[in-house]
Amino acid sequence: MAVCTRSMMKNKTESTEAKANNQTYLNLPFDLTLLIMRRLSLKDNVRASVVCKAWQEACASVPVEEYPTPWLMHFPFLKEEYELYDPSLDKTHVFESPPEIRGSHIDCSKDGWLLMHKRSLNFFFNPFTQERIVLPWPHDRWGNHARAFSCAPTSNSCVILSICDINHNKSIFIQTYHLATKVCTPLVLPHPFPPKYAGFDHVVFSNGVFYCLTNIGVLGMFDLATNSWNALPGPPPNWGLDYYDKFMTEYQGDIFLIYTYKRKVKQVRYLKLDLTNRKWEEDEKRPKGLTCCLSFKSSLIVNKDLVHTRKLNQFNWNNVWIKLPINASYLFTS
Repeated sequence: MAVCTRSMMKNKTESTEAKANNQTYLNLPFDLTLLIMRRLSLKDNVRASVVCKAWQEACASVPVEEYPTPWLMHFPFLKEEYELYDPSLDKTHVFESPPEIRGSHIDCSKDGWLLMHKRSLNFFFNPFTQERIVLPWPHDRWGNHARAFSCAPTSNSCVILSICDINHNKSIFIQTYHLATKVCTPLVLPHPFPPKYAGFDHVVFSNGVFYCLTNIGVLGMFDLATNSWNALPGPPPNWGLDYYDKFMTEYQGDIFLIYTYKRKVKQVRYLKLDLTNRKWEEDEKRPKGLTCCLSFKSSLIVNKDLVHTRKLNQFNWNNVWIKLPINASYLFTS
């Protein structure tokens, strides 16, 4: 039978208190450390990863899709500077615009890159590194093209799509350009749109398909694998109401259409594309745990709640949301 004396109990208590006093954030349970790291901004995550090996492992275990928070770029047409706004820190970074991009137009944004054009010159631009990739894209024979691309131009699978109407709105003209093979493929296809159709407002890429939304709400779909084109039979609900701004984006393979009432973020309608039944499904509530970052040139959905500051609510033709590269730690050096 073990006997515990008062002296032994005192020593045990002192030992427990000593361990508690020596407890630091460095030897927290891994699950608790990971929970803390998941709540950090990208800037703080980068800094925390160099503290110790345990923190580095926890920072690296944060799912990639949770980082980074998209940034909002403000790109005045002829100004010598552009701004990048980090909503997680409510901080604006100012960059000098290279002379080559001043006076350019932004077509769209994806994976940290912008597709831009200036007169007949088409190019990619990375606003974080200011790297520019000039494209041997043929001069558009017809104006009013909508353009998009499948992934970052640093990937061998990057494909650019340009689409417009021709022949007095009787046909669709599509060009695809594969960066790896440098092959441009032009296609002229009949379109099934009503007579009032007059161009494309939004183009989004997901799972090998470019989704092209017309200004009357009809959705066309171009499959890269088969070069096939088809469209939904009619517009989504409430499309004809003039007081809505419309934004289309994708999240984890799903296509979303978002209406805002008189440019007020708090009054929003959400629709999700049901590809099986070829129709839009309406949901009055925002997808749980997600935030919609809306801009006319490019919209994103992220799986985190952002505080809606004044800048987040500004719908401006000079603003575009950009996904920050995960390895952009050089932006945060002191």
